[in-house]
Amino acid sequence: MISNSNNMKITCKATTWKRSDQNNMDMVHLNIVDYTFGGYGLELGNTYLVMGVVSYKDSNTIYYLIDTYGKPYWFPSQLFEILDHSLPNDWFINIYSGSETSNVNSLLGFDELVRNEDFHDQLIERDEEVLRLYFKRKIELEQSYK
Repeated sequence: MISNSNNMKITCKATTWKRSDQNNMDMVHLNIVDYTFGGYGLELGNTYLVMGVVSYKDSNTIYYLIDTYGKPYWFPSQLFEILDHSLPNDWFINIYSGSETSNVNSLLGFDELVRNEDFHDQLIERDEEVLRLYFKRKIELEQSYK
């Protein structure tokens, strides 16, 4: 499929995920997470606009930044199928290879998400100013490629 949208879009193919965290060579923790509950509101078959992509140093999983019920969350990529692989022209990437203070390995997305080291954490913490800027960028992205 060829797309002119320049927006990465994904569709939900599963709402539960078996997460395996290996903290050291002897301990493996297995958690089954259901993203339909707990305020996440992920719905099978729904299409979502990706606002960012992150990988963490302690995980082999890629996470997509999308929002459900007006709240942005990082969801594991295994729950989705990519419908449109296009990326916006004004996205940036940052590789945090030398950072001792961040658990982020790499981050791809809009300017503030990638270039402001605190934005990622403030988004998770639901900082009001950061949330306003997130939704402003989302509206700009949706409108610029209609």
